[in-house]
Amino acid sequence: MGLKNITKEGFKMDPMVLIVQQWVNNTYSGQNGFILAPENGKTGWSTMYSLTRALQIELGIATPANNFGEGTSSAYKAWGEMEMGSVPLNHQGQNIVKILQGAMYCKGYDPTGFTGTFGEGTKSAVTKLQTDAGLPIQDGKVYDYVFKAFLVMDAYVLTLGGDPRIREIQRNLNYNYFMTSGVQPADGHYQRGTNKALIYGIQTEEGIAPDLQTGSVGPTTRERLPTLMLGNRGDFVKLFQYALYFNRYDPGVFDGIYGNGVKNAVMGFQEFVALSPVDGIAGKQTWLSAITSTGDTSRRGTACDSVTMITPERATTLKAEGYEIIGRYLTNARNGVLNKKIQIGELQTIFDANLRVFPIFQTYGGDASYFNFGQGGRDAIEAYYAAESHGFKDRTTIYFAVDFDAYDNDVDNNILPHFRAIESEFYALGGKYKVGVYGPRNICIRVSQAGYATKSFVSGMSTGFSGNLGYPLPQNWAFDQIATITVGSGRGLITIDKNIASGLDAGQSSVEPINHKDGLDSTLILTYLPMIREEVPPIIKDILNFLQEFSSIREPIDSVNIVLDYDGLITRMARKLQMRKSFIQTVISWEASAENTLDAIQDQRVKNGDIDDSSTGVGQIFAWVAINARNWAINQNYLDDTIRDANNKDDINEIWHKLHVDRAFNIETCAYVLKWGAVVEKGYPSNMLNYTESQVKGTIARYNGTNESATKYGERNYTIYQAFENYNQLSR
Repeated sequence: MGLKNITKEGFKMDPMVLIVQQWVNNTYSGQNGFILAPENGKTGWSTMYSLTRALQIELGIATPANNFGEGTSSAYKAWGEMEMGSVPLNHQGQNIVKILQGAMYCKGYDPTGFTGTFGEGTKSAVTKLQTDAGLPIQDGKVYDYVFKAFLVMDAYVLTLGGDPRIREIQRNLNYNYFMTSGVQPADGHYQRGTNKALIYGIQTEEGIAPDLQTGSVGPTTRERLPTLMLGNRGDFVKLFQYALYFNRYDPGVFDGIYGNGVKNAVMGFQEFVALSPVDGIAGKQTWLSAITSTGDTSRRGTACDSVTMITPERATTLKAEGYEIIGRYLTNARNGVLNKKIQIGELQTIFDANLRVFPIFQTYGGDASYFNFGQGGRDAIEAYYAAESHGFKDRTTIYFAVDFDAYDNDVDNNILPHFRAIESEFYALGGKYKVGVYGPRNICIRVSQAGYATKSFVSGMSTGFSGNLGYPLPQNWAFDQIATITVGSGRGLITIDKNIASGLDAGQSSVEPINHKDGLDSTLILTYLPMIREEVPPIIKDILNFLQEFSSIREPIDSVNIVLDYDGLITRMARKLQMRKSFIQTVISWEASAENTLDAIQDQRVKNGDIDDSSTGVGQIFAWVAINARNWAINQNYLDDTIRDANNKDDINEIWHKLHVDRAFNIETCAYVLKWGAVVEKGYPSNMLNYTESQVKGTIARYNGTNESATKYGERNYTIYQAFENYNQLSR
């Protein structure tokens, strides 16, 4: 392999793919709706999209798109489906043939030339795809569904890690049902397209008209599912055998005969998905559990989860409806309007009703951008201390939520690093709690197989998520969320998500609030939160002068709420750095209250590039200060991060933006700045747990600077410190 075939990223470059990419760009660049293909010699969706749009341009479609849909199909058939000897030899015909041949090279089918002429080589490549995919017609003609099959990234040969028996099923489904399902992958991997082909097959056998088939399970499909049992034969049995195999239960030969092998596989499957009775008969519930992520939404669940506080009346409703376990949230969502977290006294209400509980952590989790290693670590800390403050016992599983339709690249680049950090942080905190994952089936499987979660809470009712289509239930599923329902009446009315419980997680029937005896701070006892909200804001308000109060962008109560919302993170930082939480709470609550419109103007100047740095975020921290403090923390082994240069504009810019947009990062950095200022700048002892009044004031003052104004800052804000310290002392 010569160097000329290696790209700068280190991947092998295919010269023919590069030629195709250059040709399609040179030919269609500047035409309406065309998007350039990357000229890198590597096959990918972007190149397929460019070829698809090129075809649509040739066919006269006014608004080209990435998808080869009904409009493209109709226009192509009206132009004339290609076969050897019948393709127009004009410029348009040659271009359409070259689009086909280009797609062939991109998919690994060799037409023996990129010529624009439909000869024996092109026909042979068409026939090979028809054969690979298992299509019944293998004549070398480019039917619309064949052209579409060339213009997608689906594979029709067994690929790495593929199962030959799954490929056998895929080819059989293509053979029998391609007219409605289209040509689906035949690569040995159960996936979204395979699941759709199976449903199309079921709908065909149910007698649903082709134009009414959808490839998804709706009311008619559910209603017409037959009951299968020992001795039955036919296409329905064969389709059900496929479904069993997809769910990791091997029925034996795919022969359409419901024998003892099928019955035994059915019984194993029924037991795994918690169906009752386990009788080996494939009724509607068994069918639905095998072909859709919700299963039968009318199934009776014994577990549920809810964003609503459980009152005695609601607990009575749940118990009467047959529920035994309820999932509740450890914290509220960032900037959310719902107060969905566990409330004071709520857990005891649940236990008094003879119900059990499992904890869920979700502050957002609604798109890939939320997930990364740093956020995972912060989530772990917040969840850990929130669970500990409620008294959840050793080995309790906390389910961290992934609440969007994540694709494999999202899993690789965002979600796995996020959960790796959670698992690592839990281990560093002593392994008291276990990591669980909430999300679609694929997310649960991937995170669990990577070793980052012990149990799965499956969002099965998200039936349209790609992560639920073409994936079996994870082996470690504890709960499967299948429907949102409302139960009860009056004060007992409550909306819940109904869950099926596997028995893997029985939930918790009691809690034991922790009393730390190591002298370090713990999370605030929940009873004290209303008292802090009542006591601290007036203290801050009294310290603010008229100008500060007039120009401030938030009220003191809002600043105190920020401190309380991040109590888990603040506790973790204080314990790690052997300092009192009150230092961090004092600085954040004051600075967030004093942040004003002039600060916002300076922040905008940094964004505009007019200046390099400004004090920013809830801690009002300059980037150069943050860099110095964090570098010191790295050298002291408090922090695992990259050393940066406080005189380097790129480093300043990177850290400033983190301080500006990431509140948790800002609060974390505030702790490092306080420690650095006290130990390095002031020369105080490294252990900050028992500072004198003078040292406390000096530490707070150093956060603000070194002049007389900073000294006054430390003096007046000492009263805030005392207020927080009172409740921290009571909590520890």
